[in-house]
Amino acid sequence: MQQRIVKRLGWLIGGFSASLLATPVWGLAVSVGEAGIDALRLHAAPYNLTGSKISIGQVEIGRPAQFGLDKAAVNNNVVQVGQVFFRDGRAQANDYVDGHASNVASVMVSEDKYLTGVAPDATLYSSAVGIIERSGQPEECLSSQTVAMQDGGQVRAINFSFGESLIQDPRPDAVLDGNALLTQCVDWSAGEHDVLYVIAGNQGRGGIPIPTDNFNGMTVSNSTQVDGVFSKVDYSNLGSEPATVLGRSPDSESNVGPRRSVSLVAPGTNIEMFNPDGSIIRATGTSFAAPHVTAAVALIHQYGDRRSALTSPTGAWMRVATRSPRLC
Repeated sequence: MQQRIVKRLGWLIGGFSASLLATPVWGLAVSVGEAGIDALRLHAAPYNLTGSKISIGQVEIGRPAQFGLDKAAVNNNVVQVGQVFFRDGRAQANDYVDGHASNVASVMVSEDKYLTGVAPDATLYSSAVGIIERSGQPEECLSSQTVAMQDGGQVRAINFSFGESLIQDPRPDAVLDGNALLTQCVDWSAGEHDVLYVIAGNQGRGGIPIPTDNFNGMTVSNSTQVDGVFSKVDYSNLGSEPATVLGRSPDSESNVGPRRSVSLVAPGTNIEMFNPDGSIIRATGTSFAAPHVTAAVALIHQYGDRRSALTSPTGAWMRVATRSPRLC
């Protein structure tokens, strides 16, 4: 029988991905604004970029609640999800609804007037992998493919705010060399489905490093505020560089060879987000930095689609037609 409410296992979504804080914070309203990634400026005129008609994806152990399907979402109509799945099939009502996945989804597509997501009008497809006793990499790959093929294969970016521990990897003496099944799946799917994978960059002892050693995606670490601006890499981020962090020895969960541990840094400290029931939670981690990047891809693609339409022969004709005076 499927588990009704997913209980996240520490080795899957642990580490630094959801450490709750009791101190006052600025929250999502700031991280999406000028002190963060400045997406609110793009939402407004003259840009009007909100992710409209752009599809993005999400894969996690659980999934966000969907209004109209899950009881948990009855009081939450500001985080609208396009479609939810369990691996490669439609999700059943109330199964695998998860707070962490809902938090991440709200960073991307919240329509709340104050806690506005990065791309509030984007269409989000989300698949739950479910709890696997040992390595769940085959199921995680299946879920990823399911999401990548939605909207006629037009999903532009897929968010991974979860990962696999090296301890769970079935390879003997597993290291971050790009050869884990899930990492290879990400690298393959990126080209096969023409989609960008955005991976939460949790590495370090007890982290969830697979598939942070990907080659074709982006691995994201989280920044924290200094004087109100997200301008400093949070100390919770561990990786291959530098050789020591706060006096500690390099951890085994570092990328092998020249692969970089981090592609980009985004706000992820003290972020306010929505739970499945519409209540607000504050949390810190790369789990919440990654969706800032995933949803920003929707804004970039919306702009690109708009420009392509204007510069195409059909688009040029339409501009002339709309600007020409009417003939009687």
